[in-house]
Amino acid sequence: MQKACLTNIHLITGRLFTVSPAHSGTETIGRLWVNGIEILPEMGFGLRPFYECAFGWGEQGGNRLFTTALTICLSIFREERLAENLFVCFKEEFVKYFPEGDFELSIDLSAFLSKYQARLQPNLYSYFCFSSLMNSREILVLKDPVSGKITADLVENYAMHNMLTSDQGTRKLNERKQRLFFRFFRRENYIVQGHDLNEVIHRVEEIMSTFYWKSLERVLRIQYTVRFRQQPGNSH
Repeated sequence: MQKACLTNIHLITGRLFTVSPAHSGTETIGRLWVNGIEILPEMGFGLRPFYECAFGWGEQGGNRLFTTALTICLSIFREERLAENLFVCFKEEFVKYFPEGDFELSIDLSAFLSKYQARLQPNLYSYFCFSSLMNSREILVLKDPVSGKITADLVENYAMHNMLTSDQGTRKLNERKQRLFFRFFRRENYIVQGHDLNEVIHRVEEIMSTFYWKSLERVLRIQYTVRFRQQPGNSH
């Protein structure tokens, strides 16, 4: 699947323009070019309409970073599924570090593709999960080419965003903590399997939704306990 691009070195150009829409005051929009060809945010937004249909980069990009990363990956890799599998990692590795304002960068993806080689396998698919607590809200599912069985390992999904930690020792420790935490919550029911994709994704949503609310409850309980103990006379 790496053959989708002829070279691993690409020129990314970003420009900011101030416009004056008729219905409001002035606003700033971002435009992007990949190897000299302009790309449009509608390309990425069409696949992931859960983020803004606009480009953004750098620390202030917000949800636009996802649209930017996905659209660039679509332009580079030319395959929707490959772009979907890689765009969150691309956002973390590149887009959020693009310079603020106008820029022109030549990026080499050789190390990137080597680091995330597991995401290049032909039977891996990425799907958006509303209830996921991961930074990306992406759930990876693996389809067996022989049996057609679809599998989502939610433990690995929950720990996966820690792969973005640069220090390998810290990353491995974080992954282990996250795996243990999720397994404690789900006991043995963290692997979702089936032959119908919609059914698998529905079950994943239910599990992650329950996990979301229980995690939120746990955080609120800790915050309440800390505040209560900080009040005069409640130190014990």
